[in-house]
Amino acid sequence: MTGVENGAPVVAQGRLKVDLKSGIKSGVIKFRRNGKKPRDHSTTQFETGRCFVGGRKLGRPFVGPLELLGREYVSVRSTRVGRYGSASVGETARRVGDVLRCEFASVSDLRLPPVTGLGPLREVITVVGPDSLVGEGRYSFLRSRGRPIPVRYTHFYRSLRPHRNFGRAQGRSFLLRARISTRVRGYALRYGSVSTIRVLR
Repeated sequence: MTGVENGAPVVAQGRLKVDLKSGIKSGVIKFRRNGKKPRDHSTTQFETGRCFVGGRKLGRPFVGPLELLGREYVSVRSTRVGRYGSASVGETARRVGDVLRCEFASVSDLRLPPVTGLGPLREVITVVGPDSLVGEGRYSFLRSRGRPIPVRYTHFYRSLRPHRNFGRAQGRSFLLRARISTRVRGYALRYGSVSTIRVLR
């Protein structure tokens, strides 16, 4: 990832491992801001990751969002954090074998108080065209004191090599739920999530 956070350049690189049976995703992402180790990661764009990647499927067998997107796609996400600011991130992704490689470019202007964690995530992902998905989601930043800070985001995906069933899936929606944990160690962010996904309609 490359980007600008509150006027300062930031770069990050890491790898997440996925367990398809359990829906568990975990890994380490290392950050640099202005060429230095960051003091915190409260404004990073990696809090939600791609939660549907590796999400444990509930109910009958179905072709999920990542399968519909196929081996190459692009995406844009807009995140709103109330009076604390907003962020945007663009992505290009390519899957080779069982490895999904993603490159992100982000811009954010977020003036958050100290954040200790993230509340549960809920997202509805809808097939809106022959090669497009739209996700609308929410979660919360948790604080040691005071109320949680609500976060809302919209995520648009366009497949460059759509699955053959993409057109037949138009109008279908998926419900994603995830529990996310993060822990800062030096300039590395340890990331973990447990997610499930099912057909909503």
